[in-house]
Amino acid sequence: MSEGLACCRPQGPAQTIVSTSEVMADDWQLLARSADGDDDAFRQIVERHQDRLVRLCQRILQDREEALDAAQEVFIKAYQKAGKLEPKGELYTWLYRVATNHCLNRIRRRKIVRFLPFGGSGGEVAPSLEPVDRAPRPDSELAARERWRITERAIATLPDRQRVVLILAKFEGLSYRQIAETLRITEGAVESRLFRAMRNLSKAQDSNHSRVSLEEGQ
Repeated sequence: MSEGLACCRPQGPAQTIVSTSEVMADDWQLLARSADGDDDAFRQIVERHQDRLVRLCQRILQDREEALDAAQEVFIKAYQKAGKLEPKGELYTWLYRVATNHCLNRIRRRKIVRFLPFGGSGGEVAPSLEPVDRAPRPDSELAARERWRITERAIATLPDRQRVVLILAKFEGLSYRQIAETLRITEGAVESRLFRAMRNLSKAQDSNHSRVSLEEGQ
């Protein structure tokens, strides 16, 4: 399914920077045109948001191919609902919400499969977000990569609600308000979940005698 996204990758020079309000209006206009059968309009939506959406899905699922499939399914859902969605807020907030829920459902299915006879031992470690690189590296960089792998594994062990808020806040750069809109919770709940996530992450790092800034893994 990932091939469907590849065909939609933008070509040519970078787009002119526009204001957030212009992007919001343009997104909904493009979606309205999509509902009327304008496939090129929907292609523009995919080109605009696919990189962020794939990145989000990959950080939650920790698997590149599965993230591509998940993102494509989210876009398919958006296409199917093009004529039904109410133009409210930012379109990418709706995309983030659908993607987050979709990825969490995939993770829940993984957990169920582990209890089934054909589900394997359940001891598999999720693949790293980093590409395989066999080239020699300085000791300091190797040490930094190892610290990040420990942190990455610690993030993967966080409860789903805490992990998603952490990813949206620290990796995707969303504000508390945007996260609250995406997850349909209060800003207070966002702050609380993020605090618990950071506390649990700090404990995990301390237990492994490793400390790394989250920016190091971005």
